[in-house]
Amino acid sequence: MSSRLLHYLHSLQIYGRVPANRVYCVSHQTMTTNITTCPLFSFGVLADVQYADIPNRLNFAKTSMRYYRNSIKLVHQAALTWNQDSHKPSFAVHLGDLIDGFNNREGKANSEKALRNILTEFDKFDGPVHHILGNHDFYNFTRKELWDSRLNTTQLTGKVNVEDTTTSRNPTNPPENECGCSNKLYYKFNPHPDFCFVVLDTYDISGCSHLQQCPRYEEALKILCAVNKNTGYELNSPTGLEGKERRYVLYNGGVGKEQLQWLRNVLEEATRKQQTVFILDHIPIFGATDQCLLWNYEEVLETLGEFDCVAAVLSGHTHTYNYGEDTNGIRHIIFPGIVEATPGTNAFATIDVYSDYCDIRGYGQMPSFTLRYPRWNKTMGKVCTDSTKETSVQATS
Repeated sequence: MSSRLLHYLHSLQIYGRVPANRVYCVSHQTMTTNITTCPLFSFGVLADVQYADIPNRLNFAKTSMRYYRNSIKLVHQAALTWNQDSHKPSFAVHLGDLIDGFNNREGKANSEKALRNILTEFDKFDGPVHHILGNHDFYNFTRKELWDSRLNTTQLTGKVNVEDTTTSRNPTNPPENECGCSNKLYYKFNPHPDFCFVVLDTYDISGCSHLQQCPRYEEALKILCAVNKNTGYELNSPTGLEGKERRYVLYNGGVGKEQLQWLRNVLEEATRKQQTVFILDHIPIFGATDQCLLWNYEEVLETLGEFDCVAAVLSGHTHTYNYGEDTNGIRHIIFPGIVEATPGTNAFATIDVYSDYCDIRGYGQMPSFTLRYPRWNKTMGKVCTDSTKETSVQATS
């Protein structure tokens, strides 16, 4: 890089036109006219694939169509697009519900076959994939089965540094061992020294993620039935509930006390290290329709709000894109569901991460926009400007 160009970059930093400590990508042909910045790292995101080898059909509420067989093609497109990206993702994240619950209607063998088929497409991405677990994953497999499967990414190693939060199984508590709930499916990893990614288990307390003989199942049913007076399968319905009470349905869940304390500890550590934090989960804690909210969303929001380090929460579950900002300035992005992406389009993103903002490049039904981190607004006085580009991007076929 020429001394003249270095002097120019330094002057931009002095006058605040570009942040300091930025990595620059400079083309030989345009050294003096076109300066672009390279991200610190990039990662891919998609949600709610819900693959099944069955015909299209309407969702539970009969409000939108689900394209089950098409979803595997969209994962294939996403993987190839990420591999060919000039800012190739270091890793990818699937925000839950990898295969649909309909698979299990034909038995466990069919669920296992569907899982193998969809993971084959994810394997075409040249990087690790973090899998957050959703309700449909628990419809197909027990918590213990998921712990022993490839969907357990708590011990993922390679390009990212994962902290293992597992605990040894307690042989004196057979119901928990059989259920698998003594193994923790929440964890954190650090793709860059200045960033911490936190994976939450939003089915820590839930009626669909634990065996009926498990104490946590009993705890979940007690919470659920105190509000939802429906019975049996109808506990999946919010009929008779109003407002935020509609979240108390069987396909939702909550974050347990132990996990909540762990989250607080992680955020305290991130604050000490001056790290920016991204939260990854399946059930939204803000910005979703009432029947798709985490049971104890208020507790989690309160915990996150105690810290300035949290930049954004990335969620799935609703199948519909939404963006919102809570009272603490934390941004909540709900990703559209792959299974409901109209054939001919898609619904994923590549996120380019910089020191004080990230560029979200959406494909198909996922929009593109720039997101500035709240803590940088507070400490550096920068103006938050979130712009959304409604034009879709074509994925690689």
